[in-house]
Amino acid sequence: MSTPLILRTGGEVDAQQVLAAIGEPTRFRIVVLLADGPRTVGELTSALGALQPQTTKHVQALEAAGVIRVQRLGRRRLASLDRAALRQLAGWIDRLAESTEDDRALDAYAAAVASAEQEATDGDGASVDFTLVRRLPASRSDVWHAWTDPLVAARWWAPRHFTVVGCAIEPTRGARVELILREGDGAEYTSAGTVREVEAQSRLAFELSPLDAEGRVLFPVEVDVRLEDGDGHADAGAVEGAVDGAVDGETTMTVTVRATTTEVSAAPMLAGLEPGWSQQVERLAGALEA
Repeated sequence: MSTPLILRTGGEVDAQQVLAAIGEPTRFRIVVLLADGPRTVGELTSALGALQPQTTKHVQALEAAGVIRVQRLGRRRLASLDRAALRQLAGWIDRLAESTEDDRALDAYAAAVASAEQEATDGDGASVDFTLVRRLPASRSDVWHAWTDPLVAARWWAPRHFTVVGCAIEPTRGARVELILREGDGAEYTSAGTVREVEAQSRLAFELSPLDAEGRVLFPVEVDVRLEDGDGHADAGAVEGAVDGAVDGETTMTVTVRATTTEVSAAPMLAGLEPGWSQQVERLAGALEA
């Protein structure tokens, strides 16, 4: 979010300048004093216990930043807060305080990490077993293609704020699956495994386990992808038990992910599987819509 311009009588100032001006201790006290109402420079000087030239300089700095206004009324100079500018500053700060999707995801992830670490510490091992169901605006053949063509998969197969820098997958039993993701700071994460089960345009089951720097599996991860026509069936001709609201040309995709680890150090990665896969499924839906 860029620093906004705050409109005031006689010109424009920005939030950074206002905050910098208020941040100085003496100027902050002047703002607090003026919150109760206008005061002369002499009254401010007395309240601060300072010399008038020093107070005048602080008042001038606050005026230049757009925090206060100084009006000459005869021989008196009255300083008052520019309430309109402060309201706009408050609105900008309110917008900063609004939580985003990433904030909520981070909070959920932190809670999941704590839970996984506790499970692993207790000695029983930490595990995840979740299923994501998504109706996609594309035919089964198109969705299958998005999964099994590495060039297409590389466009969506990463959580938010990650980039795919390596992708290998083909719908053949025993074929190698590999996914290399890069974070914004340049750190890379590799996951790999093999295809276990294939039913053309209906099912793709494979292992995609995170690897350490030496290429060893940190913990096994099993992924099972099932595709059905929009009516809820793998066979295009089936109509009984149709998914409510389904339309022609849609596909119902079900992704099940299972993983277990006994290593406390691997708990954060384990806990990140569900939010990561949820984001990837949404990116796949967005790619198909586009």
